[in-house]
Amino acid sequence: LIEEISGIPYREFVEKEIFAPVSMDRSGYFAMNRLPEGTACGYVEEENGWRTNIYNLPIIGASDGGAYTTIHDIERLWDMFWSYRILSKEMVETYSAPYVKTTSESAGRFYGHGIWIRAGADTEEYIVGEDAGVSFYSGLTQAKDLLVTVISNTTEGAWPILREILKD
Repeated sequence: LIEEISGIPYREFVEKEIFAPVSMDRSGYFAMNRLPEGTACGYVEEENGWRTNIYNLPIIGASDGGAYTTIHDIERLWDMFWSYRILSKEMVETYSAPYVKTTSESAGRFYGHGIWIRAGADTEEYIVGEDAGVSFYSGLTQAKDLLVTVISNTTEGAWPILREILKD
């Protein structure tokens, strides 16, 4: 849809319209054999040990995932999103409004128009992703001014850390 409306490839659109204006300087869609210095490689656990995820994923990510980022860049993204510098206030309200109730065991969980919402006294908006050799979660509880972002270079690595952080 983005390519159809904008007339440019998805990755180029994201880099031009999101990463650049938000100053997400360390984020991007990079070829797995040309990763920026300091980028962690993803690992997949197998019966006989660990191996890289290089043959599990496309060479360069696309609209279904594969962007590389940092915790600091994600913090900037949330800040720019909620201060209406990426989208208008009306669009942010639409984007973050509960749209579809999930069948999850967790009561009050909805999907908005691109983000997950855990509704309640301390509503949390969050984004989440996982693939071979990567797991990611970033959630904002505005009432508490609390942002939690966990990025792991293993498929399941983010989840035990996140459970520990969100215990209380």
